[in-house]
Amino acid sequence: MFEEPEWAEAAPAALGLGSVTSQPRPAAASQNKVPLEDESVDVAVFCLSLMGTNIRDFLEEANRVLKPGGLLKVAEVSSRFEDVRVFLGAVSKLGFKVISKDLTNSHFFLFDFQKTGPPRVGPKAQLSGLKLQPCLYKRR
Repeated sequence: MFEEPEWAEAAPAALGLGSVTSQPRPAAASQNKVPLEDESVDVAVFCLSLMGTNIRDFLEEANRVLKPGGLLKVAEVSSRFEDVRVFLGAVSKLGFKVISKDLTNSHFFLFDFQKTGPPRVGPKAQLSGLKLQPCLYKRR
């Protein structure tokens, strides 16, 4: 979903594997508009990637590209959640149901959702559970 670093193109040549310039480069994309067909993906993963203020856009895009019954996996820093239940409720309104959650880790929360259908709320509806807190960094 992101462009390869410049060194990635030269690395195969340096190893004697030949040039890779004939291979198409992936297109740069943001998480709220990926170059994938509707309902074309089995699993979408958000690992420490819900840092923007437009989390709803990201989750709606995941809903768009996931096949019916597809899996959405979310791993986020635990300190970002003020109320996990409100977050889970907001995600469910966007067309997902919670199938598992792991809140046992002191640093990260893990969630698995299954796509149940399109979002059940209009685009103007406020979903306060999608406003996550900034990360708290703790010295270990």
